[in-house]
Amino acid sequence: MKKINILFSGLILLGLMLSGYQCSSAEMSSAKLYIQQKNWDKAAESLNKEISKNPKSDEAYYLLGLISKEKEDIKGMVENFNKSLGISSKYKNEIDILTQNSWAEAFNGGVANYNKAAQSKSKDTTAMFLDKALEKFNTAIFLEPDSLEAYKIASMIYLNKGENDKAIPILEKIVEKKGSDYAYAQLAEIYIKKGEVKNNSYKASKNAADSVAAQKDFTKALDIAKKGLNVHPGNENLLQSLASIYGFLNQAEEGAALFEGEVKKNPNNKLSRLYYGIFLTNIQNYTGAVTEFAEVIKLDPNFFEAYYYEGFAYYNWGLTILKKADANKEDGRPEANPKFEKCVENLKVYTEKAPKERKGYDLLFKAYSRLSKTKEAEEIQKILMEMK
Repeated sequence: MKKINILFSGLILLGLMLSGYQCSSAEMSSAKLYIQQKNWDKAAESLNKEISKNPKSDEAYYLLGLISKEKEDIKGMVENFNKSLGISSKYKNEIDILTQNSWAEAFNGGVANYNKAAQSKSKDTTAMFLDKALEKFNTAIFLEPDSLEAYKIASMIYLNKGENDKAIPILEKIVEKKGSDYAYAQLAEIYIKKGEVKNNSYKASKNAADSVAAQKDFTKALDIAKKGLNVHPGNENLLQSLASIYGFLNQAEEGAALFEGEVKKNPNNKLSRLYYGIFLTNIQNYTGAVTEFAEVIKLDPNFFEAYYYEGFAYYNWGLTILKKADANKEDGRPEANPKFEKCVENLKVYTEKAPKERKGYDLLFKAYSRLSKTKEAEEIQKILMEMK
């Protein structure tokens, strides 16, 4: 993480030393002398006396701001600088330099502590440095509210600490300022996680209020992700969030419609096609689904998840045929078995490309079983046992 170059406030102190004390009151002359000596408390005392006699002293407030900066009282610095500028713009250039300098110091301090946290192997030490980094980045945000990078890193720290609720207003600020896709994606993810927690509570308690609360969070996440995708078309993180949300909301048709639109906008976006195919599978449009997965593989033969989902679509296609035939008291195997064969074909490729992924072997075992290929099914079962 990079640091920001800073302008040293010491140059301003040097300028103050060279400026002399001509035409200054006794209080101002004393204050400047104390400042040269870095006797900040005495300098502030003299300046406050000057202000009591001359409330419109722009210089006194400016110097009080300078002292506040040296004492690391950033709020006091800003307050006094604002009072000075409220009287005149005489010291605006110096104030701008000092404020920018303070922002850079805070930002760099945040970066330094964040890097120390990343390098630490102790949980307690990491937490300590993250807290210090947060303090510095929040100071940078206070000094320069349009500093999107400081907002972003502060939100990352809150998320790293598991304090998602504290990250929300910061991420919302980035969104408000037309910031990065990161903010939209993280905000959506926070509300997805909130919804998951409440959804799990509902499954355990069967309390309708938990279900309603979960739906509310998922709907909030959906709104954020949609807005983000409008601003950042084709963003993979947002596409992934949208796919998850529609899944949680059990809105397969709506998900299919959204990703159909994304595919039309950008036919070469393999992720949009993958999710479109998944939702088509969910609504039993198997012909459309396998077509989409085949297109994904054309775009990227090494995108191995497409092989799994194409196999999954063929497997479910076969099951649907068998179920319909069974309802009509017919033998559906002649029509279904070619689908299971296509499932096997895709899953063989998938397990070669992702040999450590259990789900591929699980589905392959089921397909072989449906085809009554006992020997092949037993071989896959051995692999599954070894994976345990």
